[in-house]
Amino acid sequence: MDNKARNIVIGALLAAIAIMAVGYAALSQSLTINGTASISSTWDVQIINISEGVSENGASNASSPTHDGTSATFSTNLTVPGSKMTYEITVKNSGNLNAMLTGLTKSPESPAATGIYYKVTGVEQGVTTLDAGETNVITVEVGWVATDTSMPQTKTVPLTVNLTYTQY
Repeated sequence: MDNKARNIVIGALLAAIAIMAVGYAALSQSLTINGTASISSTWDVQIINISEGVSENGASNASSPTHDGTSATFSTNLTVPGSKMTYEITVKNSGNLNAMLTGLTKSPESPAATGIYYKVTGVEQGVTTLDAGETNVITVEVGWVATDTSMPQTKTVPLTVNLTYTQY
């Protein structure tokens, strides 16, 4: 094959490639997809009320119980063994997502065997659920062990109950 024929073949191939490139560009399209996503759910689980407490055997509030979000604090005067205060905490799920109690911390962690004790009932970590719009009542009892026959060394124990709820 001589140079002239080879140049014609190369030119024809280059022309074919150029025609294919123009054809591909003409036939290809750009597809653009736009979208918007938004979350319209609300999360609002909190303590809405704490009762002033029910007194037995001369117990009283040193100060009114307080709450902030999902934390409640109690300060109780206990006068004799067997005296106690019982409080009711009302927790409400005002959001539109269901919730589960995943954390329950008490400070101090465990009550003393003598002197001041406390009990938290009406909720169980990992079990208690709170559907959207519902309320739950938790009972907290703070008292002086009735079987004590001597004055305990620790006479003051502030109690704080913290509740942690997560989406269920």
